[in-house]
Amino acid sequence: MNNQKFLGYLIYFCKILLLATAVGWLIFSLMSGAENSGFLKNIPNSLPWIALLTFVLVAFRWQIVGGILIILFGIFTIIFFSALEFIFILFTISSPLIILGFILAVTGFLKLNKKL
Repeated sequence: MNNQKFLGYLIYFCKILLLATAVGWLIFSLMSGAENSGFLKNIPNSLPWIALLTFVLVAFRWQIVGGILIILFGIFTIIFFSALEFIFILFTISSPLIILGFILAVTGFLKLNKKL
């Protein structure tokens, strides 16, 4: 397999995985606690995940910008969720976002410079 084809598959995989992650966390944040307080009162809990979904959609159009935004969001989750104290959160939420955002940004730069 040549480098261009592998790069295309890697980019596609990262974008789809990020989209599934963003939608999954968004649905979870909307549904958790909705039986007690109602669906509309749970919308503030979903604001970070709406932002992530927005950043993923930006990455579909502008890969480098979206990748950098996703990296920054991953760093934000470390601070916001105290992920350094809770290793589970660090490895399930923060680290995958930072890694996938990094892959998107780097492959975007490679595509831009036509290195691969």
